[in-house]
Order: sequence, then structure tokens, then C-alpha cells
Amino acid sequence: MKKKLALLLACLAPLALGAAAPDKTKLQREVAALEDAFCAMAQEKGLLAAFSHFAAPDVAFLDTDPRQFRGPAAVRERLGEDQPGVKLTWSASFTDVSDDGTLGYNYGRYESRRPGPDGREIVRGGWFLTVWKKQPDGSWRYVMDTGTPDRPPAPPPAEKKN
Repeated sequence: MKKKLALLLACLAPLALGAAAPDKTKLQREVAALEDAFCAMAQEKGLLAAFSHFAAPDVAFLDTDPRQFRGPAAVRERLGEDQPGVKLTWSASFTDVSDDGTLGYNYGRYESRRPGPDGREIVRGGWFLTVWKKQPDGSWRYVMDTGTPDRPPAPPPAEKKN
């Protein structure tokens, strides 16, 4: 019995020792750079092209019923065709990755600009969250992207009438 246990431990030891922890700092830089490249492609080639290119095969969005729309269908359902004059820019203010190096996320600010019905530009901002997953080929693709607009400013307090 002792020989079998010693043999088993001898076989398992290299597996436990050989699995080096991923370099989280390097992976954080990779995921941050991906977010920048994602935004740059959106400016250069349009939102639909960028969101399609960086999407994982199983991507889902909370605002388009992830039970029904996944993958390329989810991207098309969420974005539709690119609209003339619409610009979306964003920048991550925080990036992290899981200890095993298979998931990462960024959050930060976004700004959307579009022509209004009166011709004046409508500018809105908010916060975004992108969740990235390392794919079997070693690339990173986002599996979830969501954003929430800034809250409108509180109305000024009502003046007291005497």
C-alpha cells in the first residue's frame, strides 16, 4: 500500500509543480490593449465590424435577452447596422484577470455622439463593462459587454415660497 501511495504521489508531483501561475501583469496588459484595439477598430471600421470581430462565439448581451440571442446573432440584434454620424468611444480605467489567466475584464467610461432630430449633436456618457475569455487558440474574445448611462443630474431644489 505504501509503495502504491508513493508511486501515485511521485506521478502527481510534477503536475502540481509544473503548472506555473500565469503572469497576471502581462495578461492585464494584454486585456487592456485589446480594449484599446476594440475601440480603435470601432472608430476605423464601424461599431458592427468591431463588435463582431472581437466577439466570442458564445457572446451574449444583457440588454438583448441572452437566452435567445448568442454569438453573431446577439451582436447583430444589439447593434443593428451602423448609423451615419454615430460615434462611440470608450476607455478602460480598470483591468483585471482571473488567477488562472482564463478570464479578464475591463470597466471604464464611454461616450456616444449622434446627430439629434434638430441637427444638434446629442452626447451621452456612462460606464461600460467588458468580460474577456481566453479562447482555445490562445486569443482573447469578449463574452459579455454591457454599459449603463450616467444618471441625469438631480433637479435643483425647489425655491421656498414665503
